[in-house]
Amino acid sequence: MRRRALGSALVLAFAVAAARADAATWAVVDPADPRGRQNLLFLLGGFRLTLELSALAVALGVVLGLAGALLLRSRIGPVRMVTRAAVELVRIVPLFVLLLWVYYALPILIGGWSDNWAGRALAPIADMSPFTAATLALSANAGAFLTEIFRAGIEGVPRGHVEAARSLGMDARITFRRIVLPQALRRMLPATVNQFVTTVKDSSLAAAIGLGELTRRATELQTQTYRPLELYTVLALEYLAVLLVLTWVARLVERKVRPE
Repeated sequence: MRRRALGSALVLAFAVAAARADAATWAVVDPADPRGRQNLLFLLGGFRLTLELSALAVALGVVLGLAGALLLRSRIGPVRMVTRAAVELVRIVPLFVLLLWVYYALPILIGGWSDNWAGRALAPIADMSPFTAATLALSANAGAFLTEIFRAGIEGVPRGHVEAARSLGMDARITFRRIVLPQALRRMLPATVNQFVTTVKDSSLAAAIGLGELTRRATELQTQTYRPLELYTVLALEYLAVLLVLTWVARLVERKVRPE
């Protein structure tokens, strides 16, 4: 109910903003105007990069999250401690700060290792693009949160199922692959889809390091046209459209795979 009320309030706010603005000013994004059509196409062009960045970050985050969840269940104490420390560190540090550190500080750190094998192996990262930096930061952030989601999903599998599989002669690896993982995936999938929604929203932070996604394109046009009301209203509507679709997909997945 609160989400619906918030969505209605946002739509109403955009409608009021549009009504109060001089109609002539909307020519900057008017598809009937040649320049407005060009600006609108430029803004919409950021969708591809935003979705590519988000999808890649979540895909890598899933790999990191699954690895982290398994390491947190390790029988080796130091492995669990190091993994827990890494996960908590990434979760505590604000994503925007992490993004800035990856883009500006990490290449300097790697450059200082140029005399050893680690520096030579990581040399390509020392000259990373904004897309690479954003992917690393977003995937690390998503991986930290997915680690806890996956850990909870794995530990939520009834112990009796595991014991029954072991009594049938399955070893630990087969038990995990055939018994634990299929059940855990049903529990983890809705939260993973929700994490993708969160990552799409977080991808707007990449505008700060020059990545030409939705937010960056709107900001560039705003500095040229000085029309923040029109351009940032369109930007908000772009995010609203894609996030409403993703939220609907997340709810659909949750209903379909909800554990009995």
